Amino acid sequence: MGKESFAWILLSLYAGVTAYLAYRGYRRTRGVEGFAVGNRDIPPVLVGLSLAAQLTSVATFIVNPGLVHAYGMSALVGMGIAAALGIMVGITVLSKGFRRSGQKMAILTLPGWFGSRFNSRPLQVGFALLSLALISFVVLILVAMAYVLMKMLGVPAWAALAGIITFVFGYVLLGGVNTSLYTNSIQAVIMAVVAVILVLSGLPLLLSGDFMARLAAVDSALVGLVNPSSPYFRNLFEVLVCNFIVGLAIVCQPHIVTKALCLKSEGDVNRYLATALGMGILFMMVMLVGLYARVTLPGPVRIDLVVPTYINTQFSPLTSVLIGIGVLCAGVSTLEGLLLALSAILASDLFLPMLRRRMPASDAAAQGRVALALARGGLVLMGGVAFFLSLHQMKNPTGGSVAIFAQYGIYCLFSASFAPVLFGLFHRESSGRAAMAAALTAVAVYVGLSLLRPFALANNPAVLSTCAILSSTLVMGACALLQRRAPAVLQGSLPSA
Repeated sequence: MGKESFAWILLSLYAGVTAYLAYRGYRRTRGVEGFAVGNRDIPPVLVGLSLAAQLTSVATFIVNPGLVHAYGMSALVGMGIAAALGIMVGITVLSKGFRRSGQKMAILTLPGWFGSRFNSRPLQVGFALLSLALISFVVLILVAMAYVLMKMLGVPAWAALAGIITFVFGYVLLGGVNTSLYTNSIQAVIMAVVAVILVLSGLPLLLSGDFMARLAAVDSALVGLVNPSSPYFRNLFEVLVCNFIVGLAIVCQPHIVTKALCLKSEGDVNRYLATALGMGILFMMVMLVGLYARVTLPGPVRIDLVVPTYINTQFSPLTSVLIGIGVLCAGVSTLEGLLLALSAILASDLFLPMLRRRMPASDAAAQGRVALALARGGLVLMGGVAFFLSLHQMKNPTGGSVAIFAQYGIYCLFSASFAPVLFGLFHRESSGRAAMAAALTAVAVYVGLSLLRPFALANNPAVLSTCAILSSTLVMGACALLQRRAPAVLQGSLPSA
């Protein structure tokens, strides 16, 4: 059996199982709440597997190893250790508080939490609109998955993109989170098997005793804790500080922090965290493939093509197909989370409030159905936009990699979210005015630095995000001190309409 035939068979089997789970999820979904957070009856281990799969994404399996291949140990330490540590701290610190707070206020989304916690409709709408930046991450995943499918199936780029968008957008919009939590769990198990295969593939090379010498022979900058010739890992501030802070804040994305809302009780959180963090550590180790590839692949390889090339040259045709399926699972799992978050935000935070003003209050069920239908339609439109943006990035990647394009959008979002989430959970007196000031500060600093480029490090989205996060946190901290000394200044909330 040829490689492409084997790939078609496995993909068809995967699609069939997913379609069944989508139909099953569709039958269990009742309105916007069921679509967004499910029925809260799914075991916490499965929710943890879903979080690990969505946090990891295809970036960890394809793009980040490519950056490690290009820039060496500095990239591995920055993204695989500093950022990973930040993510672990962020999830552990925020999950319990957000679950308690979110379920008490009966919210479904992160913008909805902002609106309820700070009693501010403008804050809710502002974060709902800012969340549309998630489409940049959608583009990253689509591009990376398209490269894998092109290698596996021998199809052109546009066909791979169209197939991915039609399949994934279709079943996610049908089944909602009741489908996603189960498909993510299956994907996480497949990803774990593939991660072990990839990590072990170069372990003899890594343990040979002369691995670092061989890496240094390629380029001495590859073995340093910093890489002055790189655009993103030039000093310890970029490698350690920025990546840790970004990892800490990355949890404040709509499809990540809200995952805790799917848990039924406080006791479920610990099992959920243990599962997610354990699997996450395994997935992060895949970045070692970037180093393996640097000493085994001949000649320069483009960042986004390193892992597909490594898979196709270092494994047998059938094994490479199995690994490719696992890499696709990494992309699909995160894509599911992003699409669910976007559709829930459109339905719950934008369309449903408008419908409540135009439809009878007694017909709440009809309001939810119409809002969900409108959100699904909006996401179909986003699918078309993502298709053309993905094709453009495949031809003209921003900064040499589609990852940089994605970072500009997604980093701005969680930079604005971090301080309001942190103070909203742990400082009861925080006001809507303070949250708005902090969010606007983060956006202004991030966008301003990215446009003006006032210093050399401003080309790095992680540096921009760090500056934005620290600035907004200082603003909200100053507001907290001012409120304590002069309560009348920041008393109350922003207008509710």
